[in-house]
Amino acid sequence: MGARGPIPTPTALKALDGNPGRRPLPKELNFPAGTPAKPKKISRQASAIWDEMVTEMAPAKILRTVDQRALWQLSEDEALIEEAYSGIWRATQALKAEAKAKGQTLPGGALFALLQMKAGRMAMNSINHLANRVIVQRREFGLTPSARARFDADNLGLGAPKLGADDPLELKLCG
Repeated sequence: MGARGPIPTPTALKALDGNPGRRPLPKELNFPAGTPAKPKKISRQASAIWDEMVTEMAPAKILRTVDQRALWQLSEDEALIEEAYSGIWRATQALKAEAKAKGQTLPGGALFALLQMKAGRMAMNSINHLANRVIVQRREFGLTPSARARFDADNLGLGAPKLGADDPLELKLCG
């Protein structure tokens, strides 16, 4: 089955952008804003990521309590990626040490040598799959540069402060 085209833009984002398509905006489910409770079974590593993301997203008021499971999955997936990269790093260090102990060189480096092994290729494929999944999840929360570009920071109260009519600089420029 083929792709269905780009992911639909949420109605709230269309409204914030001034409804660029000029079509009637559909009515969507509107869950009340609120920070979801951190799950009790979240891993220690994912808990730190959860806290960081909630701290960053809370001022934008984009979180809803119903986002708990999606945010939990994103936190756990990001923790898994960190652990996987750490494992790859340790494996390459072990290969370097082993080669050095045998007086051998690793043409192309330790990472290339690791990728020549079935386990190394499988590990990198898993990391790539997980990283792709995380990118999709991060887009859902507006956590990628392209996703952030869809938000109107001024309407969210996150933009640069606007110069007021009593601002001396504005009065000099416009007066």
